[in-house]
Amino acid sequence: MPPTWQRSEVTLAPPARGEDLELAARFGVPVAAARDTTSWQLFRSDDGLVLGSPLAMGALRIALDPDAGAFARRLRTSRRDEPLSRAVGLPKRQVPPSVVDATAGLCRDAMVLAHLGCRVVALERVPALAMLAAAALQRSPLAERLHVERAEAAAWLTALAPAAAPDVVYLDPMFDATGSAQVKKDMQACRALAGPADDAAALLRAARLVARQRVVVKRHPHLPPLADDVSFRVEGTRVRFDVYLTETSAAPSRSP
Repeated sequence: MPPTWQRSEVTLAPPARGEDLELAARFGVPVAAARDTTSWQLFRSDDGLVLGSPLAMGALRIALDPDAGAFARRLRTSRRDEPLSRAVGLPKRQVPPSVVDATAGLCRDAMVLAHLGCRVVALERVPALAMLAAAALQRSPLAERLHVERAEAAAWLTALAPAAAPDVVYLDPMFDATGSAQVKKDMQACRALAGPADDAAALLRAARLVARQRVVVKRHPHLPPLADDVSFRVEGTRVRFDVYLTETSAAPSRSP
């Protein structure tokens, strides 16, 4: 029998602010007695709250700041005609759609959608990743439109009341990252902490039962779709978005 994968525990290192302790309690992140460079920890630095890997993994440092730095520039330059925006249906709507990002990770795509006006619920099953994203939103205007929850996506979607159904469910099954060094570091951390991917096809089925208008799946250009009945595709430079319209969507044309 192959060994069972064990999720790495991430702790909050001292000294911690009161707001950090509140978030740790909310997301279920244990509080450590001391800084420990041999394990995964969240800790305070000049960059805000940081997720650090063990030294044996190269001492990765992951920080999120939607209001400064490279990611802030990405938000400022995001547009409604970009592939992600087109895939969720933003260009043709006066009122932006409501979105559930069911595989949020570090919430970067969720933050882009919130910046463009969508109301987003971001689901992340790894407590430390959910906490890091929530901490980054505490002093950001994005918090008005983006809420982070720690949850197993399939169970959360299945339990969702019909009245609370979103217009769009967005899925980003993890694949090998290409692009900037920061993107690769982020993906390395997410993979290390999240472990084996969920059954993406099963998650797609759950999402299609919930979404009022469409399910959007982010895919590597060389990977096949999760299901054959893709309504249309939106091609990006390094990724592809497969869009599955729901039966209740009023969409005589199958285009973005």
